[in-house]
Amino acid sequence: MDDIERNLGLPGEAIRAALDRLAELSLLRPSSGPERFIAGNPEVELTPLLQRLEAELDERRARLSRDRALVAALTAEYTTLRIQSGSQGVEHLDSLESVRLRLHELSREATSEVRAFMPGGALSAAAQAAARPLDEQTLARGVRMQTVYLDSVRNDHATVEYATWFTKQGGQTRTVPSLPMRLILCDRSVAVIPVNQEASREGAFVLHLSSVVAALNQLFELVWERAAPLGETLAPDCDGPSERDLTLLKMLREGLTDEGIARRLGVSIRTVRRLMAELLKKLKAQSRFQAGMEAVRLGWL
Repeated sequence: MDDIERNLGLPGEAIRAALDRLAELSLLRPSSGPERFIAGNPEVELTPLLQRLEAELDERRARLSRDRALVAALTAEYTTLRIQSGSQGVEHLDSLESVRLRLHELSREATSEVRAFMPGGALSAAAQAAARPLDEQTLARGVRMQTVYLDSVRNDHATVEYATWFTKQGGQTRTVPSLPMRLILCDRSVAVIPVNQEASREGAFVLHLSSVVAALNQLFELVWERAAPLGETLAPDCDGPSERDLTLLKMLREGLTDEGIARRLGVSIRTVRRLMAELLKKLKAQSRFQAGMEAVRLGWL
């Protein structure tokens, strides 16, 4: 051991471990002669080991081939059932779990782009944790991703942090005062919309109808063009109506309550009332009805 340590410059523990390994492979045997060890012939000693490894590898390859055939058969059956469950290019997903699974599939299958409206306000920690790895994989494949959030997310540090990370990965994020619906578009050929905008647990529809999907893509482009990049500061209000002012006026015209407006904007009821007060002040109106009349007179509506 002293001679080996001196010649190789290795510590004793490393030399003992190497000798034990050589002994396990029968490449080093103890000797009763003047030499304490005898080196074994590598071809004689290692060939049986290599043959065993090759046999195990052949078995694994055969098992892998059988598994691939099974996956192909299951995929064909799954696709057939999905087509049968869909009626004229529409799939109905009746639970939140099935929606999440289908969205995961669509993201993995996307080859060119994934576009989304996210009207739900700030992202929860759980939503961010679930979305991050999938977004990272999708962007790494070279798929373009564009997401539109509500302006209200600009006040949520966690969502802004996530959007910053998303942008660094190659994604694009913009915001608008309000969004018409929750929407996912994949490769301009598939669209996912909720069954009930107010109750996501009721499921979603997956649309394959080319005319409907094309119209939804045009809607996305119109919203995207007027949306502001999340990394930029929103332009201050000028003498004319801001995008937010017009959005509030349109919601009033639709007859939405403060609660409905708060849900649509992704803010609290208190914030809605503050925004309304600012709008009335800008229009020099004493009531919401008067504000509507003044907006019509000024050509805002």
